Amino acid sequence: MKISEEQRQSYLRHALSITPKEREKIEEYSDWLPPVVIDAHTHSNLPEHVVDIPAKAYNHMLSTFPGYTIEESQMVRSILHPTTEIHSLRFAKTFRGIAHVAANAYLLDNCPQGDRVALYGLPDNIPYTVDMLSDPRVAGLKMYYSYIDPNATHIYEIFKPEILEVAERESIPIVLHPPKVITESVDDVLNLKHDFPDLKISLAHLGLSKFDIPGLQDAYEALAENTDVVMDTALNPSEDVTFRAIKTLGVDRVMYGTDEPLDLLRSVPYIHPDKGQRITTSYLYHWQDPEEHAEYKHLADNAIHAHWLCLDALKSAIGRLPAGEQPAAKQKIFHDNASNFFGFDD
Repeated sequence: MKISEEQRQSYLRHALSITPKEREKIEEYSDWLPPVVIDAHTHSNLPEHVVDIPAKAYNHMLSTFPGYTIEESQMVRSILHPTTEIHSLRFAKTFRGIAHVAANAYLLDNCPQGDRVALYGLPDNIPYTVDMLSDPRVAGLKMYYSYIDPNATHIYEIFKPEILEVAERESIPIVLHPPKVITESVDDVLNLKHDFPDLKISLAHLGLSKFDIPGLQDAYEALAENTDVVMDTALNPSEDVTFRAIKTLGVDRVMYGTDEPLDLLRSVPYIHPDKGQRITTSYLYHWQDPEEHAEYKHLADNAIHAHWLCLDALKSAIGRLPAGEQPAAKQKIFHDNASNFFGFDD
């Protein structure tokens, strides 16, 4: 399957038709954010790297922007954060059908000064992945549970032990999107840390739950007490989940991420009675079921970019800390933790 360049550009134009509410957010965060921010979770590759989009990816929001160039990323940031210096950990889009070897080369060869690159690893090309981990430009390793078919349900199905051995030895952090929400995959993560105790792990999306679900505190406590795993906040709009992560793991183990460019969707999460956690938008994208969209699109009336919802969640969560702790917490979450973890100052 394919998404035409015209369609991709129409999605981008829609995203950049800035609303009055979004202009207010631009001003609000120009004042509130630290002057230098690190985004620990962003995607980028050229449209020409998209060879095919499998059906399961085509029908998922991650295919909204199958290509998203470094130049487009920089342009978007100049609009959303005109007064803030932002550096990124960049890696390619995650679904099978991307020419990942070429996409990795593109990022490594064109990474802007001050940014870093996480290699997109290939479970079906272990020699390539292992060899690339010795490249001094590689700051992390990203692999994705739905790259294989059917989707992986356990970490080792995608992060092969042969690869993890090298990542651990070379001190290359992994960006782990768990195969299932953290309440269902925490034992898998604990087993991973048991087998690879020195492996540096960043758990993406605060463990995937956009709602403060039963068992979340137990899962976070297990990670806090038994591992040194850190988390990124990418595309998580929940103040309660964000605050729970900060309070349980501590301000040294949470770092800002956006999931750019998916944060450009004006999306609202909801619970579907049969399908569980879902999102809806007022704009009808190719990956949405028209009937379900018609039923739930009203929830997204007047919605703003998910980017701002997630920033609001972080700002409110930090605001729940004692006043004297808030400035240091903000600096760590938006800069220092990612800088130290991924070696931005190396």
